[in-house]
Amino acid sequence: MPRELVGRRMGETPLVAASVVAFLAYVWLLTRATVPLVSLFHFASDGRPKLYAAFLAILVGAPGVLFVLPRARRLPAAPSSTDVRSRRQRAARRPSHLRTDLLGMALLLLAQVPLPAPWGPVGKAATIANVTKSPDLVEVSALFSSWSLSVMVLGVLAAVLAKVYNHAAGLRVIAIITVVGCPVIAWLVVVRAVS
Repeated sequence: MPRELVGRRMGETPLVAASVVAFLAYVWLLTRATVPLVSLFHFASDGRPKLYAAFLAILVGAPGVLFVLPRARRLPAAPSSTDVRSRRQRAARRPSHLRTDLLGMALLLLAQVPLPAPWGPVGKAATIANVTKSPDLVEVSALFSSWSLSVMVLGVLAAVLAKVYNHAAGLRVIAIITVVGCPVIAWLVVVRAVS
């Protein structure tokens, strides 16, 4: 095995270990974040279910936006006939979305904090009820939890659409409309069900 490759792998080991520790610490913080996040949303919405649902919609839709927008806004590079590059050089020039993808994944996990999952234990719903003292807000959270998975899946599919069909402006626009429209539709459905 070449020395450069061995040195590169040895240099990456502390970074991987630090990333795993940071991820585990973040997941541990998320397990403690239900009360502060629900309290913040409850205070900001002043107990109004429509506004509370809007905050949940923004939180649930944000990961998809972070996945889609960088891919949809990046225009495809025009091929140059005079500039012939190796495969490695072309790969190095490809845009990296690692930062926004990591932030999107962090928000994806954060979006689960104020939502009592339909398949999960009832403890989170009881926690939300204790914090908000409002059965309407508990119902909003429960309804949004059943819609959140669809919103997130469509956000990921829109990101794939924006990446694969980056050369087609119309499909990039469709990806943006999908990722912005899904949380809005979920908000409308939840608000109508509650009111």
